[in-house]
Amino acid sequence: MKNCLVIGVGEAFTSFVQTIRGGSDSLFFRKSPVAYSLIRGERHSCTEKLSPISFDESYLHQEELLVYQSVYLFVDEWPEGRDFITLFRQLGTCRIFVLTQEQQNASLYKGLGAHYVIISKPGYKGYRWLAEQLSG
Repeated sequence: MKNCLVIGVGEAFTSFVQTIRGGSDSLFFRKSPVAYSLIRGERHSCTEKLSPISFDESYLHQEELLVYQSVYLFVDEWPEGRDFITLFRQLGTCRIFVLTQEQQNASLYKGLGAHYVIISKPGYKGYRWLAEQLSG
């Protein structure tokens, strides 16, 4: 698996983090965007990091984002999704996956440059497939 970044907020993202981190829950996952970073190094070394993220900081430090080949965005708010998709599209270095519960925004995300838009039902917590893909 290549270097991946997963950005999200809310219930769906919290479910993903609980899967990848073994069930630990934190309230800050639900209030502001958080980034889960997975970077594979030489000789099978792997660095995982979970930290708060802001669009403004990401925009200012774009060069740090060039290492990622795939970015997964858990978004249900149009402005948040729009900003992050636009940023990663401008970088042009990664595949952009959007995971959302808002079906009406799917065509907008695709129009902005998301390569894939995955729509789930509200309350869906089955993101084990993504956790397995990242760890595999």
